[in-house]
Amino acid sequence: MNFEQPKPDSKKYSDLISEIQKGIIKIPKFQRDFVWSIDKTAKLLDSILKGYPIGTFILWQTDERINDIKNVGNLNIPPTPDGNKVQYVLDGQQRITSLFAAYLGAEIQKIGEKKTTDYNNIYVNLDVDIEENDEQVIAPEPIGDHFLSLSDVLNFMDRMTDIQNRFSKEHFKQIHAYSRAFDTYDFSTVLLRKEDIESAIEVFTRINTGGQTLTLFEIISAKTYDEKQQFDMQSKWGSLIKELKKIKYESISSAVVLSILSLVLSRTKECKRKTILSLNKQEIIDTWSKVISALKDSIDYFRTTYRIPVSHLLPYDSLLVPFAYFFYYKQDRPEAGQRKYLEEFFWRMSLSFRYSSSAESRLAQDIKRIDKILAGVRPEYSDIKIFLDSPQSLIDTNFSAGNSYCKAVICLLAYQEPKDFRDNSKVILDNSWLKVANSRNYHHFFPKAYLKGKTTLESNSLMNITLVSEHLNKRKIGAKAPSVYIGDFEVQNSEINTALNSHFIDIKGHGIESNDYKQFLTARAEKIFTHLKSRIELTHTEPANEEIEELILSGESESVEFKSTLRYDLRQKAVNKALEYVIAKTISAFLNSTGGNLFIGIDDNQNVLGLNDDISTLKKRDIDGFELQLVEVIKKYIGKEFSSHIKINFPEYDGQNICRISVSQSSRPVFVSFKDKENFFIRSGCSSQPLSREEQSIYEKEHWS
Repeated sequence: MNFEQPKPDSKKYSDLISEIQKGIIKIPKFQRDFVWSIDKTAKLLDSILKGYPIGTFILWQTDERINDIKNVGNLNIPPTPDGNKVQYVLDGQQRITSLFAAYLGAEIQKIGEKKTTDYNNIYVNLDVDIEENDEQVIAPEPIGDHFLSLSDVLNFMDRMTDIQNRFSKEHFKQIHAYSRAFDTYDFSTVLLRKEDIESAIEVFTRINTGGQTLTLFEIISAKTYDEKQQFDMQSKWGSLIKELKKIKYESISSAVVLSILSLVLSRTKECKRKTILSLNKQEIIDTWSKVISALKDSIDYFRTTYRIPVSHLLPYDSLLVPFAYFFYYKQDRPEAGQRKYLEEFFWRMSLSFRYSSSAESRLAQDIKRIDKILAGVRPEYSDIKIFLDSPQSLIDTNFSAGNSYCKAVICLLAYQEPKDFRDNSKVILDNSWLKVANSRNYHHFFPKAYLKGKTTLESNSLMNITLVSEHLNKRKIGAKAPSVYIGDFEVQNSEINTALNSHFIDIKGHGIESNDYKQFLTARAEKIFTHLKSRIELTHTEPANEEIEELILSGESESVEFKSTLRYDLRQKAVNKALEYVIAKTISAFLNSTGGNLFIGIDDNQNVLGLNDDISTLKKRDIDGFELQLVEVIKKYIGKEFSSHIKINFPEYDGQNICRISVSQSSRPVFVSFKDKENFFIRSGCSSQPLSREEQSIYEKEHWS
């Protein structure tokens, strides 16, 4: 560390207090909170009174300003005056805080305690002989007349007249002697004069082997604290976590942001501890906002594109790092090819135990892959083994809520937006319920209690896990056989197979009716295996339907609109024919403008919902039936004479069929008939707007003349 050889020094009690009050001696924020009890403080003062050694205070003298404690209870500690060096307490924080609190009578409410401790309530018992080992300085108020507050002793000169009036000459002399004992006590100090914080932190770490170990985040927070620039990393991170709690992503580690900072700032694109410690303070401050924005973008991408609703489902927090790196440089939604490559990256990392060990070095390797994706090139993964050999490998995996592989599969289940067996409503997932395997959200489809004694197969197989609501899991299912409880739900939910499908389960062929656990595991594992393989097996050619992907990823505009359904009301869980009119209205607006594309089965957030909800409402329950219904809607509201301007097809996107309606500009005005009234719509921005008769007349002249 190359410190100047420290020389032992000493300070008087009054000097310590004075330097704290002047802002010269400071307690760095990375020190643990003040936890000593008032009794322990009293024992410290008793040792000083008796002349016992109490250990050395180690102070770090520097021009640097790091985050420090601003008050001790009700007593404020001022900032260090400009031009002065500051002395940060590296060892002795509990002792020096006790001395300060006792001297000035601080009132402190410690963390975890409801009441405030008043440090005026420390007393000196005059009946105890100082030559004896009995404690003279005590916290409980003694019984009798021969005691006074420690504050009176420490401030003897200021209160001498009052003390003289209250006590006998003998006691007055005794109190005066005690006062001098405190005044003349030499507090041992060592002053370290090395300027850099890394050296000071190293000293702190070595001398606090039995105490608190500083995290890397605490070290960097201390290093980058800047009062003039109003930069406090710990405070900013705390504010971000509060913000993320609203979207259920509050459990991510602060190590994530340090890794992102290091990967974008370091010349070597590494995030090892040594590299992070060497980062430039000002560069960190200047880059912070952009890094946090990229982190938010990656979280938003996980929530909307991969539909991971809560942070506890992430196989690794570290997965956010490469994605944030991507958004740091991309600063926009991924293009079609990039989107596929990112998806492959996500699933390969998740299914390979990639960040279970040596995460720092592996992140550095994977950033090179992200650089390729940024350049539009598919990375190679020959060095990474995917643990997905066969459906049997999924069956053989024992479920654990903390296992990254299990979490990856659960992410796939969450992507399906699993529906409640009772009414097809969306299952709500929560961080607080997903930490442990016996969570309220995790349900064994074949209940463990039901399987007990009935099979030699593992009841806790990953393929037996579904995501359900807490009420459903504990109160409605219990230990019932699947044939029984699914039969009960089928009575109240005629569309229960839609709900089961959202869990990769079919009411037929999955062993439900016969309670065949082996058949269930096999059938479900094959489904999930197929879906997982499709996410990691890409060809080197550009993804299919690139034009469609570009249109969807670009979002809604004057020429693109998304509709979740044709006629199925997702809120009412029933057919709502008013939605069909909305579809016709949008088509007519495109006809009356410059054309456009209407996608059905995509919501406003570009999430793929597919067409199953609509199809389940039709007599002919397939794509052909959907197209027939759509054609009828167009005929009813617009008329068949415009069919040459309307093309309907059903591309597959993200593993699901959606409907694309391509509309070209009409050569004449198009009206939508509704309730015996003809309405005229045009596209304006991202929506379809009606025009009055007068506005329509002006528009027709400008548009078709």
